[in-house]
Amino acid sequence: MEIELKNGEKIFLEVTPLLLEYLEDYDGGVEQLKKDAKGVKDSNGYTRTMYAANQLIYALVASNYDKPLTYRQAVRLVKIEDVTKIADFVINNIPENGSNQVEDNIHNHKM
Repeated sequence: MEIELKNGEKIFLEVTPLLLEYLEDYDGGVEQLKKDAKGVKDSNGYTRTMYAANQLIYALVASNYDKPLTYRQAVRLVKIEDVTKIADFVINNIPENGSNQVEDNIHNHKM
């Protein structure tokens, strides 16, 4: 998937080991992040949808951008109309096992 950033640059988004590394730090792991991004309410009746969406944006944009970006820079580069597309892309393309599936694929291929 390709998106155009606010600065006019276009980047191709793909799931990479770096993306998965960024997502591992989310409290509750990748599965909790997916639930939060989908708007699932916690035991208190609250959602963490925007926080989760911004984490997804940061992880995906920072891992696919040519220069290092801070959290704030990555989130500010994305157009508001692309937020849902990015969240859906990550949710639908992250392996169910988290990073294990990608790491297994990397280690099993001879270079």
